[in-house]
Order: sequence, then structure tokens, then C-alpha cells
Amino acid sequence: MSPHNRPFPTALPTAFPTALLTAFPTAFPTAFPTAFPTAFPISFLFLFLFIFLFGCIPEVGPPASLLDGPRVLAMRSEPAEVYPGESVRLVLTIADRTGPIANASIDWAFCSAPKPPTENNVISDHCLRDEVRTISGHGLAVMAQVPLDACALFGPELPPSASGDIVPRPRDPDHSGGFYQPVRARVLGLTAIGLVRIRCGLSGASQETAAAFRARYQPNRNPSGGPLSATETETPVALAAVPAGHSIRFALTVSEDSRESFLWFDPAEQELKLLPEQLRVSWLAGQGSFLRSATTHDAADSHTIHNEWIAPEQAGPVVLWTVLRDSRGGVTVYSHSVQVTASGPS
Repeated sequence: MSPHNRPFPTALPTAFPTALLTAFPTAFPTAFPTAFPTAFPISFLFLFLFIFLFGCIPEVGPPASLLDGPRVLAMRSEPAEVYPGESVRLVLTIADRTGPIANASIDWAFCSAPKPPTENNVISDHCLRDEVRTISGHGLAVMAQVPLDACALFGPELPPSASGDIVPRPRDPDHSGGFYQPVRARVLGLTAIGLVRIRCGLSGASQETAAAFRARYQPNRNPSGGPLSATETETPVALAAVPAGHSIRFALTVSEDSRESFLWFDPAEQELKLLPEQLRVSWLAGQGSFLRSATTHDAADSHTIHNEWIAPEQAGPVVLWTVLRDSRGGVTVYSHSVQVTASGPS
């Protein structure tokens, strides 16, 4: 595997910490994704993250796949899922149109404010201000201990009482039954939010079911992929010789053990069920144009994820990025070096 066709950073693998991630300008009073006009309120954070992960609304303006400036591509946690009090390695991947940014100084922090039930956002807006617990270190990768009260602040345990009229309540799990400790990272005028999946008790289940869940549940692992291959009208194309202006079909190979099955508690039927993870790849580049910003695996082929890319008209090097995520918050980032060559006469 070439130096530019490997996980970045090399010391890790998934996702954001992380499961979700977006970036905002550092100047608030209200927070909003950088892709939106500044008049949008923070409530659009939830909408932005939903679109980023599930792609249900057409893109407006520059596509999310176009790296037209510095961008936080992902925040990754290793391990991908931990108990409160355990240590994780947090890694931020930052890039611009020319390639990775390796010398940025990052301010890391754990969010410490639970999201009020009245807010329809992934995190509390207090986290975007200063209600945080600082993490030591300013590099792209840091070690941190997940707060012991993470399951109370962001999980199924009763959160501490707060001042005011809002009565705190435990968090509901996501679609995979997971809970997440938010992490905030500020870098290059951007604020990125990542989510570390935390292991908490099973809420709403009998003691027998909860005990069976604890005994059988396997924590998430970050997904992993293989090389990126390219074809044009089913003819193989070398990444070192991609013709300018041509439509190229990319295929990212996913390792067989990346699509894990996990134990899930069905609260309606009060049963434990085994569900398969879903995998998704976000595609990014500073040049050219992807058909879709994110794609999933085909039903008939669970080990390959495809996308179409129109190469730029100008010859030269291009760095492509693939961000592989699973549905339990795991993530791994890969960079791929592509050389666009001048097309011959038609």
C-alpha cells in the first residue's frame, strides 16, 4: 500500500471518535455549520448532521465532497467504545484541497453540559461555549480519560439536578442502542464536535435481560478498508494515470470483519436481537466532482463501496479522501494519491 493509500494517521483506525462530526466558526453567539449562512440558528446542527450521515436532502451550493478550504474530516476514538473512566486516544484528521494538515494546534475538551430535553440538537449549545472539561495536549492525537459521570450526563442514568425550570431526564439511546460522550475540538478557526461511544447500563429491561446483555454484548471496533481501485467503462484505471475530464468509478474495499453484528435491546418486545452494522463512506477531494458525497454498500456486495468521480480537466496530483463509518460510531480515514494525466486527442 503506497504512503498515500493508507489510514491517516497511521497510528490508528473509527469515527469520529466518533460517530458524528461537524465544524462551526469559532465566533458564536449562535452556532451553525460553516456551509450554511450565518443567520441559521444552532438548531440546524441536528439537521446538518442528519444530512451528513444519511444524505436525505439534495445539496445546495458547493457539494460537501469539495474541499475548498481547511476541513475537519473526522475525529476518531481508539478504542471505538469504552466504559466511563477508561482512556481513549482521540485523533483529528484535518485537510484542505492540497492534502493533510499536520501542524495545527488543537484545543481539546469534553462537553460537560447534558442536552436539555427542550433542545432538538445532538449536543447542548453550552458545549459550543465554555461548559467543558479541558483535555491536556494540543496535537492531532491526544490521550484522555472519559469522564466517570458520562452515563449520567449523556446516558440512561438520571442526570444531576440543574438550576431553572427544566427538569433533567436520562438520554434516549440512538438507533443502535448507543450513548455518546461529546468531544469538542477547536482548530484553525473551526469548532468540531465528535462523539465517543460509551458503555452504560441497559435501560427499561428486566434484570435477567440486562445481565444477558452485559454478558453477550461486544463493544464496537473501528471499521477498516483496503485499497481504492478505479475503472472506466469496466476497464481498470491506474490511480497514477487517471485521464483528465473522464468519469471514473471508484471502489473502496471494506474488510470482512468491519460490518459487525451487534446485540440490540428491543424495548417494545423486551428482547435482545442481533443486528448487522451499516457502513457508509464519505468521499472528499479538492478537485474534480463526485457524483455523491456519501455512499453505502450495495445489497449484493457488502465488501465494496462505490462512487463516481469526474476528474478535473487540468493534469496534476489530487488527494482523495474516504471516511469509512459504521452505524455504531466507528470511523477510519484513508487518503489516496491520484495523478491526473492529460487526455489524448479524441
